[in-house]
Amino acid sequence: MLIVNLCYCYVTYQFMNDFPKEEFISRIEKIQIHIEKKNIDAVIITSPSNFRYFTGLDSNFWESPTRPWYLIISKKNPIKAIIPSIGITAMQNTLVNDIETWESPNPKDEGISLLKKNIKSFPKNSNIGFELGNETFLRMSINDYQDIQKNLSEYNFVNASKILWSIRKIKSEIEISNIKEICSITSKVFDNFPEKINLGMSEKQITSIFKKELIEGGADYIQYMACASGLNGYNQIICNPTERVTKDGDILIIDTGATLNGYFSDFDRNFGFGRINKKVLDAYNKLWEATERTLEIIKPGTSCSEIYSKLSYSLTTNNISVGRMGHGLGLQLTEPPSIMKNDKTLLEENMIITLEPSIEMDENKILVQEENLLITKDSYKLLSTRTPENLPIIN
Repeated sequence: MLIVNLCYCYVTYQFMNDFPKEEFISRIEKIQIHIEKKNIDAVIITSPSNFRYFTGLDSNFWESPTRPWYLIISKKNPIKAIIPSIGITAMQNTLVNDIETWESPNPKDEGISLLKKNIKSFPKNSNIGFELGNETFLRMSINDYQDIQKNLSEYNFVNASKILWSIRKIKSEIEISNIKEICSITSKVFDNFPEKINLGMSEKQITSIFKKELIEGGADYIQYMACASGLNGYNQIICNPTERVTKDGDILIIDTGATLNGYFSDFDRNFGFGRINKKVLDAYNKLWEATERTLEIIKPGTSCSEIYSKLSYSLTTNNISVGRMGHGLGLQLTEPPSIMKNDKTLLEENMIITLEPSIEMDENKILVQEENLLITKDSYKLLSTRTPENLPIIN
């Protein structure tokens, strides 16, 4: 075991693309205030997005599922990391100055003895929070988590997910700046894309061009790119592009999640090829109008369920049941809240959401449109350029 204690003054602070240290200090102070109010003594974080949110660790090493990483944020003590030894150098370039490591992989003890030791440093009957709720997860062995529960039964293990999301749903100035920029990059590619493609190209050819344009435009990564096409519409919007070749009368959708400094854009655009059925054009226009009418009610204090109802009413019987019509956006492609009928979350200034209405024209033939919005003091600001009012046609 290696224990490292560093002072900020000895650390060359350069990570997360030079986000200021004060950004992360502010985030830590916010969660400390929240856990004090909720009588939680410490929160243990294991998921990549929350780990990055509080430390700024910028890495795709999370794609390897072998090694768990732990972050402990308590009410008053400094933030602490318990990590595999392979990560020590990277961790030293964050504001975390209390770091313990173990040699990993070690299936018999993936940092659990260190984690138990640190939990025991809190008084018995302490409330210890984990990411146990909706839209969070434990990035550690469930067996190890159950072992901690069993062997540290004198402690109370509670759900800290609501606290984490209550902080993350309101974006800081630097978060907003990055999401604005990646939405601008994505918008420019979409706006100019009809000039780059032709009838007869395959979905893979089309999305390859799109990815290249995004990277050349300044995006860091394209973490998500769904594409679908079909005569008079498509039947899904979640799968990767195929070798299917576009034909006369087709509609193709690209839904992309590109990132800048870890922050996502998430919106789609539709393209028609050749001669398009009037029924499809009418459906496209109906979707556009539904979004237009719904934008009129977007402001702080409006609930997600009200937004859902407005979109649903505008689409009447053509609305399809996909569970929701939008969501939050940030370090993850989708975040709370959800634009759905039973989500009563109220919009607040500096939240970023998507609107994503969908319409069914025939069985297994749908259209979807999506926008990204920043909630402002009195209204909203579009971060994506508005979906074209008329369907772009490729000949």
